Amino acid sequence: MSVEQTIFVVSKQRHSQRGIKLFEVAVATAVFTIIVTVLLLRLWYYQDRAEEVAVQQVVNNIRSALEIEVAQGRLLGKAVDLTMLMEKNPLELLTNKPANYLGEFFSPADSDVTVGNWYFDRYDKTLVYLLNNRSTFGSAPVKRLKFQVKLFRLPKNVVKPPGTTAPDGVAFEQVNG
Repeated sequence: MSVEQTIFVVSKQRHSQRGIKLFEVAVATAVFTIIVTVLLLRLWYYQDRAEEVAVQQVVNNIRSALEIEVAQGRLLGKAVDLTMLMEKNPLELLTNKPANYLGEFFSPADSDVTVGNWYFDRYDKTLVYLLNNRSTFGSAPVKRLKFQVKLFRLPKNVVKPPGTTAPDGVAFEQVNG
């Protein structure tokens, strides 16, 4: 093989390997699009779960604070006015309020409250969370989760030792959704 033939063969191989074809670009673009789509779906999923966990954490903190309030009153031997707990803002029981707590409102309009925030509605005595994304809590038809302190008492005809009072307490429950 001569030098001229070698150069011709080498230049022919380089020419066939130069550049990428339109098909290769299309395949690379499709693969990239699929990967980005899957990553975005996972990101939205984790954002929804984070919102759900944050709401549950606040609700559990309030439930614990209510139980502590009732237990402290009973340990000190004084009568606990449970109806007072139904009237007041349950976030007042927490040492640290959530960073996304806006305050107390009297039947606020939708424009007064932004999504992803808590507020206390003084009109119906409910603690409200405005959902950032409706899909966070399954197929919730509402975008506001409302929670309220409720008083519960056991029926008077429960069999109990003489001289004991009927147990009563409070619960922090969701009142919609």
